[in-house]
Amino acid sequence: MTVAGPDLSFHPLTRRDFPLLSNWLARPHVAEWWGTHQPTAVEEEFGPCVDGTDPTRVFVCLLAGTPVGLLQVYRLDDNPDYARAVGLEQAAGMDLFLGDAERCNRGLGPDIIAAALDMIWAAYPEVTRAMAGPSVRNARSIRAFEKSGFTAVGAVRVPGEEDEEMVLLCPRPIAA
Repeated sequence: MTVAGPDLSFHPLTRRDFPLLSNWLARPHVAEWWGTHQPTAVEEEFGPCVDGTDPTRVFVCLLAGTPVGLLQVYRLDDNPDYARAVGLEQAAGMDLFLGDAERCNRGLGPDIIAAALDMIWAAYPEVTRAMAGPSVRNARSIRAFEKSGFTAVGAVRVPGEEDEEMVLLCPRPIAA
């Protein structure tokens, strides 16, 4: 699937991607926000998504065919505890990271976010808005979402998370 330009594409995460994902999750700039994952933890967290028993859609982001990051999109209604914690209904969420620190701060994050929004609007026609919930300390991520049309609406405490999350929202575009 090609979205947001000819050089940016996505492929659904497979178990063949788990070693790469484990490597990325061990890198300091990713582990700070996602935690360090051992290979067994990668299987536990992402295996159900690959198998289809968890409805979260997870993709490897490719730039000119080279893997550069991870994207996941999901309906909040499929995660009712999380939806309650952030206080949203009829919304879809996204999480992402870039695997290589040298790719950060170069505009790639907003490009992936724009593509993720297109995916959300196509996959979940019933949702009225998209949300992201990075750590309140993750200024780089918050900036990338704001550059992509999201508005910060406030911090929330999500059970099981170390930091408060900054809830950022982007309304579904009105059809012309």
